[in-house]
Amino acid sequence: MKPIFIAGPHGSGKTTLISKLVGGSSQYIKDDLEFDFSTEIESLPVMTIFEKCLLRLYHRFYTAELAIKKCNETDKDGILIVDRSIYDSLVYIEVEYKLGELSEEQYKKLRNIVDNSLDMIKPYTVILNPEVDEVVNRLMVRRESGSRKLRDKLCAREDNADYVGLMNDEFVKLYNNDRVLRISNNEEADIEIINKWINEVVLK
Repeated sequence: MKPIFIAGPHGSGKTTLISKLVGGSSQYIKDDLEFDFSTEIESLPVMTIFEKCLLRLYHRFYTAELAIKKCNETDKDGILIVDRSIYDSLVYIEVEYKLGELSEEQYKKLRNIVDNSLDMIKPYTVILNPEVDEVVNRLMVRRESGSRKLRDKLCAREDNADYVGLMNDEFVKLYNNDRVLRISNNEEADIEIINKWINEVVLK
């Protein structure tokens, strides 16, 4: 078994994509590690941007290492799908730095961790990066549904077109990275692209 990671802006449709992959083929298994920062870390609202970036980055690294360990410890064939990746942390770090929320020293420390983590893990990653307007609309629909009220309150500053636009730009910069596949949505055509990539690249 091999792990792949699904990255992309919040609201891009990663959860839906994972559900479609798992529901469409027995080849895919969703990673069962669940951790909701907004509900499980009471101090999150008072953390600095640097502290949040560091916490999430180390969590992404742990998640990736654990996924690799799970795959190595099983004789089953298939693909373990992991929600989010180190690339997500990298993008958030770049955006917050551009917004002036991280000092030069903090940025360099975080980038050093990111670069070393990516070099150690070399993750196969699907980047789901729809148009900015589509992501913002999805976030609006989700906010109006009230399904994630606490998250929406804590992350309100990240749900506007300017922030999502910066994220989109940073994800675009990753398209040519080794072991990265870019898709623009979570429709059937995108699923076919992923299946082809899995069989021809990941499982070769």
